[in-house]
Amino acid sequence: MTTPFFSDLHARAHGFLSDITQVDSLIPGAVLVSASYDEAAFSDDLFDRLDIPQSPILTRAVPRRRAEFLAGRTMAQAAMASLGVPLLPVENAPSRAPLWPKGLYGSISHARGRCACLLSQDTGRSFGIDTEAIAEGRSLNAILTQTLSKTERVLVSNGPYPANTNATLTFSAKEALFKALYPQVGHHFGFDAATLTEPPHKDSLTLSLTTNLTDTLPKGSRFDIHLTLTPTHVSTWLSVPKP
Repeated sequence: MTTPFFSDLHARAHGFLSDITQVDSLIPGAVLVSASYDEAAFSDDLFDRLDIPQSPILTRAVPRRRAEFLAGRTMAQAAMASLGVPLLPVENAPSRAPLWPKGLYGSISHARGRCACLLSQDTGRSFGIDTEAIAEGRSLNAILTQTLSKTERVLVSNGPYPANTNATLTFSAKEALFKALYPQVGHHFGFDAATLTEPPHKDSLTLSLTTNLTDTLPKGSRFDIHLTLTPTHVSTWLSVPKP
């Protein structure tokens, strides 16, 4: 779905953003907005054109990092517009995670030309979204050897998509799960803290905790994670109830 706000955003982006779309998040009350961005079309004046404040964390950032930040924060404003709430800046917490304005809860992701934001006003849930370029070559080898177990490597060789896409989806889902659970857990945990339980399905996959993260997130807790694909990227997202 596109809106007049998205059309205006596209015009102000001067070729930096394209394919700005709201898709069904499959989560009641949550909106999901995604787009493509072109790093080659990035310039610092786009922060003013798109009404995105430049964060202090960008002071020494390289252009690629600045482009990623701008793309992600613009998706956050597009998601706010879709929810019909005021367009407010999204600051950074000390952990560098997005610090949402009061009454908003969500997650942002960007990866090599794609960006997305999942956003809600639901005070009882936390949210995670991750976008990844479909891995090949060394990137795929890193996922297989550093983030997936032997069992998971067998599982990703099955399912509705090629093995490299399934592996990328599993990696992405673990990233999305980390974002959703971090507010409850309060510390970083490794890729081995959650495992794929079966080959990915067409529209979802399931992860299970392999260890106790908190009293309310015990070993064996299962999470069904939504997924979608483009020819070049995957996105995974979920929400989890707060204790």
